[in-house]
This record gives sequence, C-alpha cells and structure tokens, in this order.
Amino acid sequence: MPTTDPERRTGREGFTLVEVLVAMVILAIGLLALEAMGIGAARAVARADLQSEYTALATDRMERALSLIRQNQAVAGLDTVMDGATLTTSVVQAAAGTRQSFTVTVTVTPTSSATRRVTLTPVTVVGRAIR
Repeated sequence: MPTTDPERRTGREGFTLVEVLVAMVILAIGLLALEAMGIGAARAVARADLQSEYTALATDRMERALSLIRQNQAVAGLDTVMDGATLTTSVVQAAAGTRQSFTVTVTVTPTSSATRRVTLTPVTVVGRAIR
C-alpha cells in the first residue's frame, strides 16, 4: 500500500529541465508556422487588391474606348502609365456588310516598382462594339 506521507517524496513529481526545453522548442516551431501563414495571407491580400485595382483600371479604359467608338470618335493616345502599371489599348476593326465591329483590348502590365511587393501577372480586358 502506497504511503501518503507528504514528507516522503520520491522525486518524480514535476517536469525535468529537458522536458520543459523540448516543449518550448515545439511551441516555438508552431508559432513560427502560424507567423508564416499570416505573412502568406497578407501577400495574397495585397496581390488580390492590386489585381482588383488593375482590373478596374482596364475596365474603365475599355469602356471609355468603346464610348468613343460609339460616338464615331478616334481612339488614340490611350496608352499611359498609371498607378504603377502600363495600360496598353488596342482596337481591331472588322467590317461585315454595312456594319463595323470593333474589338477593344486593354492590357495592364505591372511595372517593376509594383512587382517588388508581390508577383503580378498582366490583366487583359476585352470589349466589343458594333456600329
């Protein structure tokens, strides 16, 4: 029968220093993994924010070009550098009988200053108008 005398200790209670150090190393590795996930999530959010901004720029430029085409005005001089990106607009005209169709393609290419923070691919938006 085991004794319950408080003065008689076997020395097996508590943790050893090695066990505490191993637990701290495991905890540190887990915290570093959580930090890496947070950094990855922040990069993904920054990339999505820039992609959305570039898509909005391309859509706006395409709608402006289509509006000029519908008003029988020339679409020229729309290539610019804006918000860390180069906007390139191309218009292809095709005739089918008495009607003309126009295809407007706007490509937003990030400049090197915009790609320092995150890796981005060019955004292309295509629109068509018939007149």
